[in-house]
Formats: sequence, structure tokens, C-alpha cells
Amino acid sequence: MEHIQAAAADQLLYKITHDLSATVRALVELPIWISEDLKDSGVVVSDDIQENLDALTVNGKRLATMIDSLVTYSQVGKKQTLGTIDLADMVVTILNAEPLPLPRAVIFTTDFTEPSVQFHEPDFTRLCQALISNAIKHRDAETRHIWLNITAENTWIEVVVQDDGPGIPPDFREKALKVLSSLKSRDDVEGSGMGLAVADKIASHYGGRLTLETRGSGTKRGLLVRAKIPKPSV
Repeated sequence: MEHIQAAAADQLLYKITHDLSATVRALVELPIWISEDLKDSGVVVSDDIQENLDALTVNGKRLATMIDSLVTYSQVGKKQTLGTIDLADMVVTILNAEPLPLPRAVIFTTDFTEPSVQFHEPDFTRLCQALISNAIKHRDAETRHIWLNITAENTWIEVVVQDDGPGIPPDFREKALKVLSSLKSRDDVEGSGMGLAVADKIASHYGGRLTLETRGSGTKRGLLVRAKIPKPSV
């Protein structure tokens, strides 16, 4: 019964967010069109008005990001294809799509026990993307390294993303996995507050588990996110 209710909730969430997508896109584009029309008409816009138009665009983009993340969340486990995933190619695709590129001061390191894994797509890439994006978005000025380790052994696949950034205090880790939950203001960190929630749902859907840990011992800095999922039956 619980599974049926969850599926129905996902379907409703998908329908609502899908129907809202076009409206949200218009909210993002309209302030830009207004600015362009005023400029073409020779109207000089005051700094205050331009600031308000820019604020509309910024908040519209935030809403669009939230809608897209909710669509992704609702589609976990749906429309999947079981196939072989080239891990190096996957990482390149994820980093190229990341809206916040890594600065040169931050080193991104990968370590794979196998060059490829077999899993359901696009969920596996979405899982890795959510974890990598979380590390990139929540870095600080002292962050110097992000690691991605993917281990495929026996009957399990383990994805580990860790960093030497500010981390998440243990008391806040449960909250960090909840839907639409952000530990920082949107003005400090752009994001939907859905990344870890999506990753957690993907791991759970396939019979696995996602955990948040402190990276290493004797330090309060750094976060290690571990997703362990069973290999799919072929």
C-alpha cells in the first residue's frame, strides 16, 4: 500500500511540475524581454527598476531549477534502461553540465575499480551528478580537493564523493536529505535543496542506502557521502 501511495504521489508531482514548466520559463524570459523592449524604445531605465527586473530573472531561474529538480525526483525508477556506463565519459558529461565550474584551485580526482558499470540509466548518472554537484556548490574558500570513488565488487556498487570543504554537522545531516531542504540561504548557495534528496531516493529505490559522514578522523572539515546499491540482476 505504501509503495502504491508513493507511486501515486510521484505521478501527481510529475504532472503538476510538468504543467508548471512552461509558465516558469515565461517568468524567466519576460523580464529579459521587457528590458530589451525598453532599450529598443529608447527608454532609459533607472537603476532601481533594472535591479527589480534582474531580481525577477534570478528568482525565476531559481524556481525553474526547483521545478526541474522536482521532476527528476518524481521520475526516479521510471523510464530507465539497463546498460553499460563508461565512468570516465559520465564524469566529463557531468562536469561540463555543472552550472558552477570548479575553480583551478580545486582538484577533482577520480578512482574506479572498473572503467564501466552496468546499471539503470539515467538514474545512475543522476545519482553521481547530485553528489558531485553538492560538493561543488557547498565548497568554501579553503576547499582544495573533491574525490569521486566508484567501486564495483561482488554484488554491490559503491559511489563515494568526498571533499575537504566545510562539511555538514552531524545534527543537520538528516535535514540535508529531506526534499527542498537547504542549510544555507539561496543568496549564499544557488540550488534547489533537492540534490541529496534525489540521490537518497535513487539509492533507496534500488535497495541501497545513502549515508553522510565526516571525511577522516580528527577533523571537523570535509564531507563523505556514500551511496551503496546492489548490482542489478541481468
